[in-house]
Amino acid sequence: MEYVDLIPVLSAESDARLQAVANTSTDGMLIVDVDGRVRFVNPAAEGLLRRRAVDLIGQIFGLPIVISEAAEISLIQADGKLIATEMRTAAIVWERMPAQMIVLRDLTEQRRTQEALRDAEGFSRAILNSLTQHIAVLDESGTIILANDAWRQFAIENGDPQLTTTGVGANYFAVCAESRGENADEASDVLQGMRRVLQGEIPVFELEYPCNSPGEDRWFQLRAVPLHGQRRGLVISHMNITDQRRNAQDAAESAALREQLLARERELVAIGSLSSAERRPAGLAYVQRNDLPIRGSQFRLFQEYVASYTELLEMVVDERGFAVKNTDVPVRALASRLGALHASARDVVEIHLSSLRTCSVGAASSRQQAYLEEGRVLLLQLMGYLVAYYRDDLVG
Repeated sequence: MEYVDLIPVLSAESDARLQAVANTSTDGMLIVDVDGRVRFVNPAAEGLLRRRAVDLIGQIFGLPIVISEAAEISLIQADGKLIATEMRTAAIVWERMPAQMIVLRDLTEQRRTQEALRDAEGFSRAILNSLTQHIAVLDESGTIILANDAWRQFAIENGDPQLTTTGVGANYFAVCAESRGENADEASDVLQGMRRVLQGEIPVFELEYPCNSPGEDRWFQLRAVPLHGQRRGLVISHMNITDQRRNAQDAAESAALREQLLARERELVAIGSLSSAERRPAGLAYVQRNDLPIRGSQFRLFQEYVASYTELLEMVVDERGFAVKNTDVPVRALASRLGALHASARDVVEIHLSSLRTCSVGAASSRQQAYLEEGRVLLLQLMGYLVAYYRDDLVG
């Protein structure tokens, strides 16, 4: 109920009408004379103050009265409970004498609702800030209305220290529309995707895009979903997927490497099969000796081969990105030594893995990655020369 527009009244009939209105009001209403004594109390005021009207009438009101201004005050009820109220006053005439009408509105439920909203907002912020994804909430015009700590920190570290274009209040749609240069195409796709989600054409929009820093090649995934509830908008998240991308690439390269190694092994077996119908050269005894790996039968020689392979691996990693020395001659020589010992594909792989373990101990992660990448090439090179050695042995 809105506050009653109180005007001076001069008759007993007007007093009766005012009293009738006050008795139906949900706000507490009291009339206080010029001495500050209570002359009238409505039922809502009795409930608010936890006191009966007969106990209040004739008593001094006891609170400062400010005419025509709303003031928030704390009232102590009869049971000692403290409640928040809003008090408004107006000058009137009551029983033909000047008086003050005091209207009290209980703010307890309003305060409780506001507190609950603050708690809910704080809870939501705590959840958002606990996430490693960079998250922002946009309204339907594209303006950022909320951003978590990860979003702000990434913006500060990557070209927007004052959060001018990516902070709360900035328009994310405008940033994408005005994007120029290398990532302009991705920005245009993002803008179109966000608008389609906002218009309900698609339930979610996702895009993987590069975002390289001076010292690292990085990949991120953008995801846009609608903001559910009465307020239309979007929730935007950016997640660093560089490790996932790198792992997927490593897995694909490993699968390709396994297939190439299997092909080399099949080639070795095929060479042995070709000789089965003819007199088998002594050099092909390796086909019959795959169950006797070098590591188990001649461990000292195995260690020598691991040392030679490690030396080659260190050399190609050290000179990575430069004019690498020609490794054909030392790799071919190592293959010949292994062939003379009737080495199998399993022997070569064991030498490779032992060398990788030796090199990787205590190495930085970037160098370990280099060992893996360069080692794949070196392993295939060695396996190829070993196959060539046995082929020449068979033909010769």
